[in-house]
Amino acid sequence: MNFATFFDNEEVDVFARVGIEDLADADRAMVLQFLPAARSVFVFGREVPMPVYRMPQKEKTRRMLRIAEDLDDIAVRLANRLEAKDIPARPVPLYLPVRFAAGRVQGVVRLKQIAATAGMGEIGKNDLLLTPRFGSRLLLSGVVTAEPAPVSKAATATPLCTGCGDCIRACPEGAIGPDGVDTFRCRTVRTWVPPPIVPSVTWLLRRQTLIRIIGPLAPLIAKMATIRCSRCVTECPLFPGESDDE
Repeated sequence: MNFATFFDNEEVDVFARVGIEDLADADRAMVLQFLPAARSVFVFGREVPMPVYRMPQKEKTRRMLRIAEDLDDIAVRLANRLEAKDIPARPVPLYLPVRFAAGRVQGVVRLKQIAATAGMGEIGKNDLLLTPRFGSRLLLSGVVTAEPAPVSKAATATPLCTGCGDCIRACPEGAIGPDGVDTFRCRTVRTWVPPPIVPSVTWLLRRQTLIRIIGPLAPLIAKMATIRCSRCVTECPLFPGESDDE
């Protein structure tokens, strides 16, 4: 299967593939828990155009969800093609389940960190993937597969985050700190998870069985939600990326 052709036909802006042996220990453990036969991870993304961030909140949310759901569909198609060749594969879920570990909400596979390992970019102070071409305006999806990656070490990305702190100062709720992002202080999340119910939500996130039960409701909840703030993206000096100059 020609993966470059596949992603080009799917209008994916950037993709990479990395063997699990190149992942950090924590990410390798999470990938193997997700798919015990895993040998590599595909991670790929599509740009969120800059004008989307200037749209009214509901329209911005709708456009971003459309991109994310398109990527989710691409992940399913890629996994199905691999499975058709008797290669075990699982798409990384767009919504639930998630996990709560070390006081942080994270996906069952940390696509941002894996993308950074694959040389697509680096993790910034805003806890987002910074890329040379798109800044933080890249939505990601991925597929974990039992097919080994080509024998080539992932490229090292050129340092991007200058540590200027613009994203930290721009966050209206002070959610970005020296140790990363406090998800429950994010303005968008606080609207749906106000401080009094955070303990209950973190309790729920630790119960993977319950998370899987309510999983089918996640797309409906996402469509009802609104992205109320994107300043951690738009105030970053890399917000335009290099695409403006192309």
